[in-house]
Amino acid sequence: MSDSSPQPPLPDAEGKVVALNQTAVGNLRAERVTAHRVAVRRADVERLEAVQTAIGFSRSGELRAENSALGVSAARESTLRNGLAGINIAGNARLENVAAQWVIGGNIHARRVLSLAVIGVNIDGDLRTVMGPRAALAFGLGLGFSTLIVRVFKWMWK
Repeated sequence: MSDSSPQPPLPDAEGKVVALNQTAVGNLRAERVTAHRVAVRRADVERLEAVQTAIGFSRSGELRAENSALGVSAARESTLRNGLAGINIAGNARLENVAAQWVIGGNIHARRVLSLAVIGVNIDGDLRTVMGPRAALAFGLGLGFSTLIVRVFKWMWK
């Protein structure tokens, strides 16, 4: 076995205007952030501009990300270009060349987007989802029915 020392905790960044370049940050709190080639665990920012950045969780008023990967992002306005997103929740979302698991928003404008599921009031653009409405309904019914069967069997074998 190798004797590895524990990693030191990631530093936090805080301030009114923060500019980050080629670093890693634990928690980020600021009014305005510009990040280039940064890894951020959690960001609570009013305006976030990210280029080639990985963000675990972000909550912001305005989010602009290019060539970036986002875990979970919640924003009033979000613009994602050429990136990946786990869950993107936004009042107004603009996505271009993005692969996302979930996109949830009021107004969604998409160009060349691939997603598992999209939920929105107004959805516009070139968007492909893995499951359509019929497939999603069939999947949900099948999952619910199989869960019911497992619970019945568990109850019977007690």
